[in-house]
Amino acid sequence: MRVIIFIYLCFISFKILAQQSKFSVEANYGFNGNFFVRSYDEVSGPTNKTYFYKKNFIGTIGGIQANYQIGKKSSIFFGYNRSINSSPKNYFNQIGNADFLIRDFKIRDINNIFFIGYSKILSEKKFKSSFELGPVLMYSANQTIIIENWANIIYLEESNFKNSRSVEGGVFAGFQIERKIDNHFDLGLRFRVNYLISVSTLEMISLTPTLRYRF
Repeated sequence: MRVIIFIYLCFISFKILAQQSKFSVEANYGFNGNFFVRSYDEVSGPTNKTYFYKKNFIGTIGGIQANYQIGKKSSIFFGYNRSINSSPKNYFNQIGNADFLIRDFKIRDINNIFFIGYSKILSEKKFKSSFELGPVLMYSANQTIIIENWANIIYLEESNFKNSRSVEGGVFAGFQIERKIDNHFDLGLRFRVNYLISVSTLEMISLTPTLRYRF
């Protein structure tokens, strides 16, 4: 009975807040430029080897975000983004007594990014423009191929949170422009920069179209 009452009160509260047009949700999908995936060292080590670490700088990113207006020109939000940078690899060689072939096999760097933030409207003329800032927590899954001919060994690996605790913390800053297209929807474009404090590196930049629904 208490659960039913709690759900009912939550529903009523959400309905009241939604009527005040303070809540909005948005989806985004676009491109990222990932600096980390180009920073791997594929040269060092034994000469008779091949390392496949690097992925394409340009990848995709997309996610969802929930916003709550706390002032006339300010809001807080939280959300999730997923970025993917990949690269097809091709290789052929004889390793020991066996032929080893890789044909258009994609290795990927995947980032699952959770964030909260604060947004401030800068202008509301023809387009609404705003600045945003906040912390991020990023869980990664990175795939690599290591071929050591001198030792007759092939490694196909993925480092992730489960086996390597691949998680980093940092901050992001962004700029967004939006335009109202009807009573509930806004269409926009967001540029965002992610910096990882835990490893002191610029991780990625992203440019994504956004679609916001205002209650």
